Amino acid sequence: MRAMRINGATAACIGVILAFAPAVRADDTAREQLNGLLWMQTAAEYAALASQVYAQATAQLPTLAAPGSAALEQWGAASGSLAALPTAIVLDVDDTILDNSYYQARLVRDRQEYKAASWSAWVQEAAATAIPGAREFLRAARGAGHRIFYLTNRECPLTPEPAGADPCPQRTATMRNLVALGFPDADKVNSYLMRNGTPEWRTSDKGSRRAAIARQYRIVALFGDDLRDFVERDVFAARRAELMPMFGARWFVLPNPVYGSWEREIVAKVCGEKDTARACQRKQLERKYSVLDTVP
Repeated sequence: MRAMRINGATAACIGVILAFAPAVRADDTAREQLNGLLWMQTAAEYAALASQVYAQATAQLPTLAAPGSAALEQWGAASGSLAALPTAIVLDVDDTILDNSYYQARLVRDRQEYKAASWSAWVQEAAATAIPGAREFLRAARGAGHRIFYLTNRECPLTPEPAGADPCPQRTATMRNLVALGFPDADKVNSYLMRNGTPEWRTSDKGSRRAAIARQYRIVALFGDDLRDFVERDVFAARRAELMPMFGARWFVLPNPVYGSWEREIVAKVCGEKDTARACQRKQLERKYSVLDTVP
């Protein structure tokens, strides 16, 4: 790109223009995500953190089989009943075991927002790479006798497919991606608990799907990049002191500064029904700046 010189008068004019520009432009969200995404893609610190999570879980494999469960859905069950069940490890998929930063990078590059169509196209590529340490841990866990389940909000279609059509293309693509990467139990259709996989699984709440696993297996560890991969946010808020010790013991969380329910909680109910997309975006970004804590 050709260099451009800016003299004092030109700089002053630009300053005036910016002063009267809209508070938020259409591409500001992408700009806000840029550093977090670059950190995930390029920082040695991110790779070290992800590897550290899975290395810690690997070191704790002998203790994961101890009595008890990682799933709140099994808390309160009779210890004898739990002990009789085979064990399972349950993991979120996106940005927990699969790196989707490539999709996010495309959005940032093109100044685009997340859309179901572009996301579905990315899933169908089956090109996501493995998060550092995930595959090695899961192979060790499977070798220790734990069944592996992939509980994801990748979704099956809500409407019936024509006869003979794939009933869940995102599951098929996810399976293709994980099998190619060598993840254990990835070749089994029932290893995947997709959103809309059954009529009872039509929300992003993963509790009903954990409960389905819990009827046949004792869940000894949960992995995710979002609090809701372990517990709903309101439940955690009410039981924080009780639940915090689960992290690093049976709950293992991966860092994700780009998106998640933490972000949606901040901007919940900010937009009105009559707001345009741009007005809503402006309100959301203004809310985020307003909650920045500048006082210790």
